[in-house]
Amino acid sequence: MFKTKILKPEPGSFHPEEQFASAVCEGLSLENKCLPSWLIFDSDGSKIFKKITELAGYLPAACEFEIIRTHKNNIANLIAGDTFNLIELGSGDGCKTRILIEHLLTRELNFHYFPIDISQGAVKNLIESLKDNHRGAHIEVTGLIGDYFEGLKTIIQDGTKQNLILFLGVTLNNMGPDTARSFLKNLKDSMRAKDYLLIGFDLMKNPKLLYSSYNDPLFEKFNLHLLDRINQELGANFDKEYFVQQGQYNPNTRAVESYLYSTRKQTIHIKALNEDFHFRAWEAMQTEQSFKYTLEEIESLAVENGFEIVKHFFDSKKYFVDSVWKVTN
Repeated sequence: MFKTKILKPEPGSFHPEEQFASAVCEGLSLENKCLPSWLIFDSDGSKIFKKITELAGYLPAACEFEIIRTHKNNIANLIAGDTFNLIELGSGDGCKTRILIEHLLTRELNFHYFPIDISQGAVKNLIESLKDNHRGAHIEVTGLIGDYFEGLKTIIQDGTKQNLILFLGVTLNNMGPDTARSFLKNLKDSMRAKDYLLIGFDLMKNPKLLYSSYNDPLFEKFNLHLLDRINQELGANFDKEYFVQQGQYNPNTRAVESYLYSTRKQTIHIKALNEDFHFRAWEAMQTEQSFKYTLEEIESLAVENGFEIVKHFFDSKKYFVDSVWKVTN
């Protein structure tokens, strides 16, 4: 069975359109302008990022593909029985998870795959692709469109199966420290003792490698797409011709930070907010951050938020790690 379901937001929570407008207004009102990277990810933004993940120089994706291929059998061995839920937070097109799905099917395990993503288009395309490739296989797929935790609540509270939760890529790495801790605490509260979490971390490495990974021309296209989105969603008058992108490693924050620089003094009007926002010539606006971790920091993060580490899976150069966690008893 292959189907999709749109999750209803909790009463009193912001709708996506309101969240978008609020984040833009808040970020552009700061003395040091800063917009969260999730604003970039509409259908077109996701397509650009997909191309980024296919770049040989973009190490997080290349390394994690290697990890999944190399350790797929070890990941499958986390399952206690032959019936379980495979839950993916922020599934996108599910390209890495498909490697694992193929392996699980060869082992004749019976599982229900739940890709959860805020992008309706991404989830529907993933479901259609899986349906075309796996008709008649022992797999059930339900795509959930909406908030991760609403999805987890729907799955975990209504069943007794063991859950293997995937949080691949660098989504957690893109969160600030306080947001990451809050996210992990919520995740811990959503899990049960027999469940496992497989979570990705980009490890600290030579800053020259980090610089080259985040300064391909596609990254400029990706970041500039944020201006297109604000224009489309909120009726702004950003002109991409007057902005340039630059990524850099900041040793103080231990993060790669991307900025859009205004090449001239300009005023941006956003119709939906009925506000003007002023940019000085060469003023920087942060649009992305990707924190880099040491193993010691990862282990501390797990313990602080109620998890114990079961094992680490590395790529051959130890540039990236997919860490297996479970809730502390």
